Amino acid sequence: MTTSNESTTQENFTANVTGSVATVGHKQMQVCVCGWRKVTSHLGLRIHQGKKGCLREERQRPCIDYFLRNKSNQSSEAQQLDANHSLQCISTPVMEDVNSSTDVAIEVEVTTGVELPQPPSPAVERRLPEHRPHVKWPGSSDKKLWETVNTDLIVTLLKLRGTLEKKMEKMADIIYEYGAMRFGVQEAKVRKGVPTPPVSRRQQEIKRLIQERRQLRKQWKKASEEEKEGIEALQDDVKTRLASLRRAENLRKRRRKKEQTRTRFYKNPYKFLGSLFTKEKSGTLKTTKKDMEEHLRATNLDSKRHEQLVIPSDIPPIEPPQHHIETTPPTWKEVENTVRRARTASAPGPNGVPYKVYKNAPDVLRFLWRLMRTAWQKKMIPKAWRRAGGVLIPKEKDAVNISQFRPISLLNVEGKIFFSVIAQRMGDYLQRNAYVDTSVQKAGISGFSGCLEHSSMIWHQIQMAKVKKRDLHVVFLDLANAFGSVPHELLWAAFRFFHIPDTITTLVKAYFQDLQFCFTTPEFTTSWQRLNVGIMAGCTISPLVFTMAMEVIIRASKWVVGGQRGDSGFRLPPLRAYMDDITTLTTTVPCTRRLLRKIEENISWARMKIKPSKSRSISIVKGVLSDLKFFIGDDSIPTLSEMPVKSLGRWYDSSLKDKDQVQQLHKDISSGLQSIDHTQLPGKLKAWCLHFGLLPRVLWPLAVYEVPISTVENMERKVTCYLKKWLGVPQCLTTISPYGDGVLKLPLTSLTEEFKCAKTRVQMTLHESRDPVVSNNAPNLATGRKWKPEVAVQEATAALRHADIVGHVQQGRGGFGLTPSRPTWNKATAPERRKMVVQEVRHQEEAARQAKAVSLSKQGQWTRWDSVERRKISWKDLWAMEVRRLSFSIRATYDVLPTPVNLHQWYGEDPNCALCSMPANLRHIFTGCKTSLTQGRYTWRHNEVLKSLASAIEDKRTATNSIPPPAAPYPPRTTFVREGARPPKIVSTPSERDQLRLARDWQMLVDIGRQLVFPPEIAVTTLRPDMVLWSHTLKKVFIIELTVPWEDSIDEAYERKHLRYADLAAEARGSGWKTEVRPVEVGCRGFVATSTTKLLRDLGVKGQSLRLAIRAVSEAAEGSSQWLWMKRADPSWGPK
Repeated sequence: MTTSNESTTQENFTANVTGSVATVGHKQMQVCVCGWRKVTSHLGLRIHQGKKGCLREERQRPCIDYFLRNKSNQSSEAQQLDANHSLQCISTPVMEDVNSSTDVAIEVEVTTGVELPQPPSPAVERRLPEHRPHVKWPGSSDKKLWETVNTDLIVTLLKLRGTLEKKMEKMADIIYEYGAMRFGVQEAKVRKGVPTPPVSRRQQEIKRLIQERRQLRKQWKKASEEEKEGIEALQDDVKTRLASLRRAENLRKRRRKKEQTRTRFYKNPYKFLGSLFTKEKSGTLKTTKKDMEEHLRATNLDSKRHEQLVIPSDIPPIEPPQHHIETTPPTWKEVENTVRRARTASAPGPNGVPYKVYKNAPDVLRFLWRLMRTAWQKKMIPKAWRRAGGVLIPKEKDAVNISQFRPISLLNVEGKIFFSVIAQRMGDYLQRNAYVDTSVQKAGISGFSGCLEHSSMIWHQIQMAKVKKRDLHVVFLDLANAFGSVPHELLWAAFRFFHIPDTITTLVKAYFQDLQFCFTTPEFTTSWQRLNVGIMAGCTISPLVFTMAMEVIIRASKWVVGGQRGDSGFRLPPLRAYMDDITTLTTTVPCTRRLLRKIEENISWARMKIKPSKSRSISIVKGVLSDLKFFIGDDSIPTLSEMPVKSLGRWYDSSLKDKDQVQQLHKDISSGLQSIDHTQLPGKLKAWCLHFGLLPRVLWPLAVYEVPISTVENMERKVTCYLKKWLGVPQCLTTISPYGDGVLKLPLTSLTEEFKCAKTRVQMTLHESRDPVVSNNAPNLATGRKWKPEVAVQEATAALRHADIVGHVQQGRGGFGLTPSRPTWNKATAPERRKMVVQEVRHQEEAARQAKAVSLSKQGQWTRWDSVERRKISWKDLWAMEVRRLSFSIRATYDVLPTPVNLHQWYGEDPNCALCSMPANLRHIFTGCKTSLTQGRYTWRHNEVLKSLASAIEDKRTATNSIPPPAAPYPPRTTFVREGARPPKIVSTPSERDQLRLARDWQMLVDIGRQLVFPPEIAVTTLRPDMVLWSHTLKKVFIIELTVPWEDSIDEAYERKHLRYADLAAEARGSGWKTEVRPVEVGCRGFVATSTTKLLRDLGVKGQSLRLAIRAVSEAAEGSSQWLWMKRADPSWGPK
């Protein structure tokens, strides 16, 4: 009975959701859950569902049907309530109107053009947002599942009715609840106290022995001389047992700690990395909900928010815009590009819907785009876009009180997408009309590395003043809570000053005039707070709006003085700003004081404040640091001699050098390496922590500070020392092994190489900046005398220009155009050129390593292996490899295993083989020991490799024989060619390398297990090749012979085996068989010869199957050789 009811309910729901409500016989567009659409009657929809089984498929899905039906019922009920009841119903919470008074008032103001009095502010929300845990949405790579999600959601969303406000709210609810019911949500982390571990029997025994020892000591003091001897014997026994138990307990604790460390690492590797290194900013907020809410109300209170700010009269005017901003609704391309650029990992807002949904569900995004166009046309911002959750992150180390935390707001992504389009349009408008002086302010303007350019130019001016004995006065100004104190009236004044159209101003005003937020801590969630002043960190339009407001202040201040004239003749600006970080650079004291007074005056006009205690000043008089004081009002600005300062990612101290920062960097690297080394992780995971944890932390200091190349090389030596220890290789191993792109490529990078690439990137960024003030005065970076970035850039540029002259060079045996072409230097854009130069610097570093490898007689033997495929070990492969296997692979490749010959060279030990008393180098142990040969050790390894190779070929043979035979080719057709016309071009298809595709009767014999007998119908012989593959239909045979030689002898082995079967091949050809002798080689250290990969490709093994086959063959050879190595001194032989 239940099943019948569920079936009836399911059918009713499907008819309600998938098709529109219509009477029988009335035709209209019907939509089914499977995606089927057709203009037909309701009966036609039911017939389709019965034939295709759509209802059965729908029942098998998660319990989403009830949810969708419930949402549909709620939608209809909500519409009835909206129509029949007032919003001031006593049973409903105090909420805002759907069309708030703010929107209405703004429309009247725009349409009439009359300045109306400010309307009363809408009520503050009373209902707190419910906590929505994150949905476990599927990965972006699961395209088929996302297609189903897209179809399910759009079918339901198209049913929504009501106002724009209601649609936006219900849309988010539908998406979130659909994902929560189908995929589940992340469980909330419950803070549990550390449980007290149970006391084991060993610990109880240790405690008992300690008490017994204490009692024996007391008895010994009271005992006679005769009794003391017996007590001492008992004490010795207790001491021995106690030491043994404690050793066992310590080993157990170490094992337990190692297991816990690995569990934490595998659970979240990047979180584990964060716990390894000292954080510059950390802390836990310790405050009550009441105190926090009072603080938020006090900081967001603006008693003058309705008083209009008038632009200062002495500000230089700007020209009317020559390029106007687009005021039409957002286009589909703009919305699509915004979503594509957004970070998938961005945290969602209060509604719980992340960017991932809109990235992978295009129909849902298009539905949102239509709602955005409606909002633009009605000049109305939905309430869901004006509500934000938030978190607090520490600004200082060991932060405790609220003033030491920075608020980060989490807004709903729908509103962030909408205002990202507006911000992009406004940024292009300001940049095309040159309304923002990018030589002074670079924040919020795309195409500039503002932080890097500003810090580099400020440091360059300071150094030039020191070297050339000039005067320079630098003041770093710090604004008190700049983001949280900028008045909204200043924003609208900036909009009027830069001629922003009324359409966009109306939308942004509607957004800011009712912006509310709340913050969540582990203990509580605050009530809703109105943003009466300041901007939100996390909002997509707030940074650009703040930049416009600061640009008004800068324009009103910088005109009072002139800047320093550079060596190139260009005058540098007296001000540099990045968001709220303002730096003045002047050459005289009166100019500095005049500029500071003007800035203070304009900051006060903007109802903001400067913090003199956190500001700093530098005065250089004739190249010498001076203690000259500057003032903000009556408060003095501390000098750099009193306290160092950090500005735009760079520290400045009284020495005006980077020596202390370089020493600190060296200490950070040393302490970071020690922290990684002290973990209980395996060596390969420690190498991962180094690559993804420590190196990214030091790249910014290496790029910004003046670090000599010799110092970086010393740092790299220390890093390499730890790295060799973690990989289990000797310290004598060359640095080419971990960092080089040789025959065995590891996923590790050289610190020196990364340093050179970073400096090269900075050099090109400064010299090719779009800001002419920076590009014409760009400094050459100081890196010591051994290597200079400007020289490296010149050499790389010359090499790239020369490559353009030579043209595209074909490599290998492939046809013309098979190898990918690279972008030419003359046609490349600035970012492409920077990337090409950095890549060329990497090529030069690799060429230097290759030249060094050629000069190494032992560890450079791999440079002579011309016929092997290079092996590249990824991080995924490294994680899966056993630690000893990885160590063996590296040491065997570079011949640094502790062979008797190597031990004799290192320590003077006996160099002879333990089995045959011959000099035992690595080649002797792997391929040349006669005792190993007679015992069958090499034969066992050969058979292990042969099994892997035969398995791959057998899979291909079986698959080929199981498919239908190929169709007979059609005879060529004669095409008619008119008189005077040319015959049509015949497009030749590339020839298929799969030689097995032409027959379905392939047979194969393998010389494993029992003695192979060559097929007598082909030829009669006593030779036993490793594999024979033949087809009677084609009368074709492959004679395959495998060899596992020393890598230097691969070419020799190929020719030897080819000659061995030449007579057999001739005899088979005489019998009418097409015969191919295919010797294949796999090096004893796991390096596969090109003859092996060519054979597999010719037999049709390609793609992932080819990669898996090569990996299996390589691992079989390497694993077998490792077993031979472990048994090198054991006279008794037994296979693994």
